[in-house]
Amino acid sequence: MKKITSLVLLATMTASVLVGCGKATSSTDGTKDAKKDVTLTVLNNRTDIVSTDLKKFGENYKTKTGVTIKWEGITDYDGDVKVRLNSKNYGDVLLIPNGIANADLPQFFEPLGKNTDDKLKGYNYTDDKAIKNTDGTFTTYGLSYGMGASGIVYNKAAFKKAGIDKFPTTLTGLYEASAKLKAAGIVPLATNFKDKWPLQEWDSMAIIEAGDGSYYNSIYKETAPFSADKPNGKALSVLYKFVSSGWVEPDLTTTNWEQSKTDLGQGKIAMMALGTWAIPQMQLGATNKDDIGFAAIPVDDSGKLTAITSPDWRLAVSKASENKQEAQDFLFAFVNSAYANDNGFIPIQKDKESTNTIIKEFTSSTKLLYTVPGPNGDESDKKDKIANKAAIDFYGGIYVQNVAIAAKKSKAEFDKTLNDLNTKWEKSKKELNY
Repeated sequence: MKKITSLVLLATMTASVLVGCGKATSSTDGTKDAKKDVTLTVLNNRTDIVSTDLKKFGENYKTKTGVTIKWEGITDYDGDVKVRLNSKNYGDVLLIPNGIANADLPQFFEPLGKNTDDKLKGYNYTDDKAIKNTDGTFTTYGLSYGMGASGIVYNKAAFKKAGIDKFPTTLTGLYEASAKLKAAGIVPLATNFKDKWPLQEWDSMAIIEAGDGSYYNSIYKETAPFSADKPNGKALSVLYKFVSSGWVEPDLTTTNWEQSKTDLGQGKIAMMALGTWAIPQMQLGATNKDDIGFAAIPVDDSGKLTAITSPDWRLAVSKASENKQEAQDFLFAFVNSAYANDNGFIPIQKDKESTNTIIKEFTSSTKLLYTVPGPNGDESDKKDKIANKAAIDFYGGIYVQNVAIAAKKSKAEFDKTLNDLNTKWEKSKKELNY
């Protein structure tokens, strides 16, 4: 998810993160045994802070370890890095691109160890980007710095202006609130259509609709997952309601992610479907940071709220790296820094709890549905292989763009678009003998 799932490497870094690199949990701690004049290239998707916050992080890390960090920000991260994986030019530490099959992990990345090793057993999701061994353990190739939960980041002041005291706990209530927000001159929900990637959240919602954290592991068995009575179809029907009712940006083609953060912070936009990672970014643009809230998105009228949680981007050590030990030391140092707690993530460590007020309030009122990998990753791999062959981009938001365009035209066009998705899915499933 992810991938829900929503998913960004580094939001604005706080001072505590910049000085908070913990020691690596591998065989060296990076403070004395590092090679002389080692430079690590770290690929990331935060082009906006490469020369500021990331640079400071690297400078602090060099002071502590003697290792130089060279950050490389990449705008189209998934697209560019997938191409670069076919060469040896993909850095020392990087985010594992979305859609890479687990079976292909050893081809590109170095193992971090077994999930039962002392250095890994204290983390969640060490069996996710991993290969299952014959003894039942997993060899881990990617480790996240934190877990995110999907939901709605919203402006409390905007809701109050529209006469709404609390965030709705039912789908009907959400629709009623959206109508009131629009009547008050506020954009109820920003899709960030033009940037595409925020639309991934409508895929994440399918897991909530299914009520099963392993839903995407078994979706390959479905012949028509986008039908109206299926989890993906239900999630996209909520999107249809928002778009067709005019509860989103007036012009989808000119949306602007950076501006939308300011607009939500100032109450011009009421809601965005994003992950918890977005909380600090919205607070930065807020008139009053206490106006920013986070809630689960209701998918029915039961009043019971559920949100999926999953690891954010997974960090990995490049198989092409000439400084693999130093690269691993850096990876663990970042994972063990204060970043997750300060930037809206649920700690990846099993023995830690978030001290972030908004996160604590959210998790206390919401059932968290943990996404889980399929056995040996093969089931989720089947989903990715069907989707890749069918050109259905679960991670980039492109197919959701087409759904939103259809929803803006008519219900008939929306239904036709979902039928077309089902047709492509079924054709690919048959060709792959799934």
